[in-house]
Amino acid sequence: MQENQYEKIKLLFFKLIEETKELNETEFEKVLIQVFKENNSFSIEVKDRLIIDITNMRKKIVQNLNL
Repeated sequence: MQENQYEKIKLLFFKLIEETKELNETEFEKVLIQVFKENNSFSIEVKDRLIIDITNMRKKIVQNLNL
């Protein structure tokens, strides 16, 4: 997967995070699992990288909301 494609996917997940920021961790995890189930085109490496990036983005958003 090219880097620009990865960045586009990351941006889509950022939008998903914004739309689901009121969910608790468990609820958000269920949404994330469903997204990955629906799209089998991600390699394991890309999934791992996305999960790390998504987790970090969500933590930052939730922390900013709690300030």
